[in-house]
Amino acid sequence: MLRFAEEILLLLHNEDRGDFATGLTPNTLNIVLAGAVLMDLALENRIDTDLDHLFLADATPLEDDLLDPTLADIARDTNTRDASYWVAQTAKRDDKIRDKALTRLVNRGILEAESEDIFLLSRLVSRSRRYPTIDGKTTVEEVRLRIMRVLFTDEIPDPRDIVIICLADACGVFKNILSQSELSEVQDRIELIRRMDLIGQSVTRAIQKLDKEPPTTPRRFKKIPQAPGLPLVGNTIGMMRDLRSLLVKQYRNSGPIFRLKAFNRRFIALVGPEANTFVKRGGKYFRTLENWVDYNKAGGVGRNIISMDGPEHIRLRKELADVYTHRLIEGRVADVVRVLQQDIAGWPQDKPLPGLYTWQRIVLDQIGVLALSMPVRDYLDDIMVYFHSKMKTYIMRQQPRLMLYRPRVRRAFKRMEELTQRILADHEPEKRRNKPPDSIDLLLELHRRDPQFLPETDLDMLGPLTAGLDTVANTCAFMLYELLKRPDLREQVIAEADALFDQGMPTVSDLRQLDVLHRTAMETLRLYPLAPVMSLRTVANSFEFEGYKVSAGETLLIGFTVPHRMSEYFPNPECFDIDRYTAERAEHRQHGVYAPFGLGAHRCLGSNLAEALIALNMATILRETELVLDPPNCELKTKQTYSLLPYFKFRLVRRHR
Repeated sequence: MLRFAEEILLLLHNEDRGDFATGLTPNTLNIVLAGAVLMDLALENRIDTDLDHLFLADATPLEDDLLDPTLADIARDTNTRDASYWVAQTAKRDDKIRDKALTRLVNRGILEAESEDIFLLSRLVSRSRRYPTIDGKTTVEEVRLRIMRVLFTDEIPDPRDIVIICLADACGVFKNILSQSELSEVQDRIELIRRMDLIGQSVTRAIQKLDKEPPTTPRRFKKIPQAPGLPLVGNTIGMMRDLRSLLVKQYRNSGPIFRLKAFNRRFIALVGPEANTFVKRGGKYFRTLENWVDYNKAGGVGRNIISMDGPEHIRLRKELADVYTHRLIEGRVADVVRVLQQDIAGWPQDKPLPGLYTWQRIVLDQIGVLALSMPVRDYLDDIMVYFHSKMKTYIMRQQPRLMLYRPRVRRAFKRMEELTQRILADHEPEKRRNKPPDSIDLLLELHRRDPQFLPETDLDMLGPLTAGLDTVANTCAFMLYELLKRPDLREQVIAEADALFDQGMPTVSDLRQLDVLHRTAMETLRLYPLAPVMSLRTVANSFEFEGYKVSAGETLLIGFTVPHRMSEYFPNPECFDIDRYTAERAEHRQHGVYAPFGLGAHRCLGSNLAEALIALNMATILRETELVLDPPNCELKTKQTYSLLPYFKFRLVRRHR
């Protein structure tokens, strides 16, 4: 049986955006979920209420982590309290009720967690409008469908639906999910149904009492502090030399929000766990389009998944789930392993190999096989020049546009035009008949199905290639370096890999069971995250944060990964320590401190695919080869561009197979 908190969240769920009635304040949502908990306790005969008091009827726990904490609080309290008091106390659990309810909905197959703050209806629920069987009971019709039918017809409501309607009305939920004309049409019906609620009238009154907005008074906001810098250039030198250190220092001096200046560019920096927690659920305030217009135009694309926002962005993420997520590799693990084995077969034993470039070559081939059904190794150098030049020119603005006219860059752009035409030619319908669909097939099918949503001008044929070069390849290179430096850790990973492959070719779910390798990957991503410092956003709607007002139109620099090397969250942060991620320490579980793939609506769509490829590649290469650093004591060198690049060499000692 679904609890009221779960059904309230489903009622609030916006299927197009993947969020939950963003018009509600966090305080209002906490209050309505608290009321839902008390309603469930009443229906379970654990509490009772009259007009003025709430009583404990039975202190026996329900073995339910949504309800038992509040039941225990009521049982411990020796004073007589009213419902308002217990709604307020339960609401202090902040996001815990919400997060537990969402976890249940995901585990039950009702929602799919597309990211930490975006939840989509599962395909089964989206198509059938019924929830999967729960506890062996008959499937239940989707809550919004039930509630809307009750409101817009004379159907006699189920007692549970009466409670949901009363809870929703008490906090103004219907104002967020119905238009004004629709609300006017059903207002009398809502009033009639509210009078049917004999269980929780005191609870709904308590909710209304707590959620009344105080009289509006003009607020005085603090002035956003400016990071100290030099005349004219501002903070340019510090940002180019070591942006992470600059942000950490300023965070300690000014807090999680401050201004930065780089020549004629001005940013508002949001940094630290407080900022990450805010950004995670503040999708309505941020937009990406402005920062990507010129980048897209240079590639002949009007929009792509990175530059889209709102419902269109969420829809495209959902449509491309098979292109960028772990689904791309399911059933194709053997193909990925074969690419790596073929590359290893060509390695010399008497010549050092470049760590990053080797992994870029391998991963590009793997992505080509999985996503494009064609080899693209011959395009590796051109692909890197093409993407890196566009990023440095249009996104990071580290070089003038004149640099794009260099012969090497112009050649790379022409080669990408050639590759795009090859991809399109190889994916003509007659050539793909009786072949399993790949990423390009799915993209072209979406275009054919809805050319207005995804027109030809927005077909990004090269998009899947970017999923590997600056994510999987970089992380594999960093991870290999750390493992070659640590023989004891390397032996643990090899033991896991041997046990895995001894059972046959692994599946994606098998890869998730590699505990040591998984924690090694997590620590690699902490020290060397994919987006090492920042992400740029434009403020779409003004907002308040930490006593400051940020106006629409400002450019934000969001330091997602700044906490990764802060000692208050990760003790001895420069030390490579995979035990940070054990259940006992769980340092990454602190709110807002661990975000290697970013946060919010634009969190890396390919994170699950990246994790699967990283685990599979590292398990395979360590099982199949014996490698050493060259020289053995070589120190890792890094270069900071828009991503962090590792430079080292390794040498093949022998192949095990």
